[in-house]
Amino acid sequence: MLLSLYIENIALIKRLSLELGESFCAFTGETGAGKSIIIDSMGLLCGARSDKDIIRTGEEEATVEGIFSVTDEKTLIGLKELDIEPEEDGSITVLRKISRDGRSGAKINGRSVPLSRLRSAVSQLLSIHGQQDTQAFADRERQLMMLDSFAKNDFVLEAYREKYNNYRQIKSKLDSLLDNSREREIMLDMLKYRINELKNANIRENEKEELEAERKILANSERIISRASIAYGAIYGSESSALDRIGDALNAINALNGIIPEAESLSERLESIKYELLDISETAKSYLDEGNESVDIRLDECESRLELIKKLEMKYKADSNEFPKLLEEWESEQAVNENSEAERERLSKLLKTAEKELKESGKALSRTRIDAGKLLCERVKNELNELDMPGVSFEIAFAEKEFASDGCDEAEFLISANKGETAKPMSKIASGGELSRIMLCLKCVFADSEAIGTLIFDEIDSGVSGRTSEKIGIRLKNAANGGKTQIICVTHSAILAAKADTHYKISKSEQDGRVVTEVERLDYIGRRDELARIMGGLNVSDTVLKAAEEMLK
Repeated sequence: MLLSLYIENIALIKRLSLELGESFCAFTGETGAGKSIIIDSMGLLCGARSDKDIIRTGEEEATVEGIFSVTDEKTLIGLKELDIEPEEDGSITVLRKISRDGRSGAKINGRSVPLSRLRSAVSQLLSIHGQQDTQAFADRERQLMMLDSFAKNDFVLEAYREKYNNYRQIKSKLDSLLDNSREREIMLDMLKYRINELKNANIRENEKEELEAERKILANSERIISRASIAYGAIYGSESSALDRIGDALNAINALNGIIPEAESLSERLESIKYELLDISETAKSYLDEGNESVDIRLDECESRLELIKKLEMKYKADSNEFPKLLEEWESEQAVNENSEAERERLSKLLKTAEKELKESGKALSRTRIDAGKLLCERVKNELNELDMPGVSFEIAFAEKEFASDGCDEAEFLISANKGETAKPMSKIASGGELSRIMLCLKCVFADSEAIGTLIFDEIDSGVSGRTSEKIGIRLKNAANGGKTQIICVTHSAILAAKADTHYKISKSEQDGRVVTEVERLDYIGRRDELARIMGGLNVSDTVLKAAEEMLK
């Protein structure tokens, strides 16, 4: 609900700070006192179009600020979808500024927001008849949402949406196959070429690294042979080679066995060295067996192979070790494309099944709406009768539409303001007190399903009798539901104002040579006097005062 309202430099208002009560609040005052200014200011909070002419004469900027308390779970979810979170105390502060140069700014909880987000957010907090309230009820999409909310068919609607999303996904895949047949043929040819090219290349894992190592050896073959020959000769193939000298040392040490304690250990170590040198000499000798002609041929083969690998890596922008994985992906994609005909048949069957299930789910959803619509029309008719409007009729026109996320129905609220007249869309009904009362009826009917915390009615009693005013007052008090909903009503009816839980008087006075609008929260005596003023005019008699007291009782 709206906890407080601050208005600065709007028309006759210099500065006005207003703490609002819960439940049913009535605003009264003489004509021209500024009631409409307060309503217009609230409209700015709701994102209404700003007009620089509303700014107080002599001022450059006007401000309206409202602090709301939000506890309803549905509203909190809706605000969260707009990335709006209440403060720690559960409040939301909405600020709107307009300047004489035409600029307009809005903030929610201190953060600047575009007007579109402001409208979306505040529409969940506050509804003013004559502005977004009438627009909301007149919007066909919103009417369908309201009907669903009244029907409490969330489970059925969610089941339908699951069927709808499944249908859409299958249809999208099938359409893609049908629309891209030519592109798919081109893709298939390209895949076949790539697969054949990689298969013919037959590149092994780590082959590139092995070839590079081999090329390095082949490119240095002469140096390798030269140095290997020297090493082989020094170890084995020359007089007084290392192995010969090791043999001499081994014989000498063996002769000391049994004489020195280390002889056996030294012999074992020399024996190990002998076999290690022998292995090294054999390895060195192996490099001497390569002929120059075979080295040149093999080097050319390595260079050619490495060039092919490099070319394919650049072409497919992948390391050669990734080629097996790449080949697997292409073959999988090729299989999908080659089986596209079978896939089309499979998806076509799935689509038929999904469409059948969607139609059945859509019919089930339609039935909940039609049944709820009958009950809604009966409830609205009863409310209209209670407000002495038996000539007004309310109907819901249903029509079929293509499958959409909200079903296959179109629903439109129709109203006939006078008996015998054709019912028309709400957007075409003339505004005024009669439409206000129709709005009140709808608000009362939708009270359980609509989560808006603050409802504002401007002169809802216009042109009605005292008996009807009393009924309107009772309806407003019932709509407040013991404080669960905040009702703010601007009225000229003493009977209606007497039903309010809180009463505010709007008046104007002169300050510093200028007229300003003021709002006063009335106590019991103030309420009595204000009700008497409304009934008796300038000459308030004791009889009128007693009548006002009787109303308050």
